[in-house]
Amino acid sequence: MRRLAFVVAVLAVASAGISASFAAVHHAKTLTFAERFAPALELMAKR
Repeated sequence: MRRLAFVVAVLAVASAGISASFAAVHHAKTLTFAERFAPALELMAKR
């Protein structure tokens, strides 16, 4: 019974950590896209 509770707790913590890391990666990619491509798109529009 203790082993089952431990496994459930570990899975809960792991899933929370994984979802948080995916959210952080998605947010970082959004910022990276804006920083890298927004100036390039402005330069392409001027030409």
